[in-house]
Amino acid sequence: MKNITLITGIILLLANLLLGSTLSAYPAFNMWLNCGVIATTTTLLYILRCISLKDGFYISLSMLFGTLGIAEFILGLFAPEQYKNNWYLIAITFIVVIEAVILTITSVISKKV
Repeated sequence: MKNITLITGIILLLANLLLGSTLSAYPAFNMWLNCGVIATTTTLLYILRCISLKDGFYISLSMLFGTLGIAEFILGLFAPEQYKNNWYLIAITFIVVIEAVILTITSVISKKV
């Protein structure tokens, strides 16, 4: 399952790069932002599979991270092409931090249960 996660992430990353370099309506800033979103979501899902958790945590966190990854991608599509005062970028960063905290807390709780 870990290999499927990595292969899917690489395919989505390559597709994003290809579409970003061929479509003029897809700005380079948004393309690179979404490349980061895809890489981060793939990394979180891979780490989820590498640590030992109870089965219920795997299923629920996989669905949560996948859904939030799609939401981050959509935010990345509509983000303005600037770093300063970019609320979309701040929201994406906040969501990623929340995902990392949830993964850490779940790992600690799963070991205690």
